[in-house]
Order: sequence, then structure tokens, then C-alpha cells
Amino acid sequence: MVVALVVGLGLGFLTQHLQAHLPGNWNTLANSGAVWVIFAFMVTAGLRLPAGWSALLGFLTLMSALTGYYVSARFIDDVTSSASTMAVWLVAAIVGGPVFGVAGSWWEAGGAVGSTGSWWSTGGESQRSETRLWHVSRPVVAVALVSAVLLAEGIYLLWHVDNKHTSGRVEVVFAIFAPISLSHTTRDRLTGFLLLLPLALLGIAFYGLFDVLVAS
Repeated sequence: MVVALVVGLGLGFLTQHLQAHLPGNWNTLANSGAVWVIFAFMVTAGLRLPAGWSALLGFLTLMSALTGYYVSARFIDDVTSSASTMAVWLVAAIVGGPVFGVAGSWWEAGGAVGSTGSWWSTGGESQRSETRLWHVSRPVVAVALVSAVLLAEGIYLLWHVDNKHTSGRVEVVFAIFAPISLSHTTRDRLTGFLLLLPLALLGIAFYGLFDVLVAS
């Protein structure tokens, strides 16, 4: 819990600092929901805890990041934020923190067992499933989530934010690279790419909802 709180606070302070100092085409990467949930993913992957603890620590990571961000904005940079914006980011932390916290634990556990478990089990599969071209397992879902959130935010920046196209392209590139670099087997890479599109569409829908909530 201490690790999650410290990492989250540091992420929040760093976000506020970089957002104020990076060029306009890049400061979105500092204040990025995709980057934040990936930090929750990395914390729980590094701590190697069960899914229940990982969900809690993912939530704590993003909640402490929000605290660090708004404390830094208010008391260091003297910037205030609307209650509606804070509420939206709170909801994102409540949802994204546990989801990507669990994803981090799934990915790490998959590396330990060679990515042989189905998504609903912790390990072991039949001889028949070994011959399948693709197989949905927990680590595959975890990697697909990371890739999808990057792709969704990248597409959102390219389509809806005029001066953030460079950031959007960078995120799309990393989204494509994630299944290649993070998957444990060639079959996992193939399955990850197959899962990427539907998960990214859900992410794009979330960003659209986010826009509506902030505007209202």
C-alpha cells in the first residue's frame, strides 16, 4: 500500500509539473488517462500480489495520483479545477484503477506460468487447447487492455483535439507495439491483436462519454 501511495503521489506531482512545462503537442502525454492506468498496471505487476490486492492497489495508485495532482495544482501552482472535472477523474480512478491493477497481476502471473491459463483459471490447459491458433488467457487480456487504452486515447487525440496529433500518433504506435513486446508467446501476440479492436472501441466510447460529462 505504501508503494502504491508513493508512486501515485509522485505521478500526480510529476503530471502537474510536466503539463505546465512540456510543449503543447506533448503535454497531453503528461496528463494522460492512458499513462495513469498503465502506472497502476506497472505497480501491481511489480508487486506480484493476488488479484484482490492488485485491484485495491490499482485504485490507491490512481487516487493518490489525483491527490498529488490537485494538491500540486492548488498549493504550488495556484490553479483551481472545477468540481465536475474532479468528479469525472474520480470515477476514472474508481473504474480504471482496479481494472488495470488486476491486469498487472494477471500479466505478471502469466509470465511466471508461461501464459498457459485460460482467462478464468490460474493455470494449466488441455492438450487440445495447445493446438489452437489463438487462446484467450489472463495475460493476453491484460496486454490487450494496455494496448486498447493507448489506441483509444491516440485515436481520440487524432480525431477530436486539433493540436495534439503528434501525441496521438505516438500512442497509436505504442498501442501496436504493446502486444508484440509484452506478450509471452507468438499465439498470445495474435490473440492480443484480435482482442485489441473491440476493447479499443469500448475505450473510444468511454472517451466520448468523458467529453460529454466534462462539457455538462
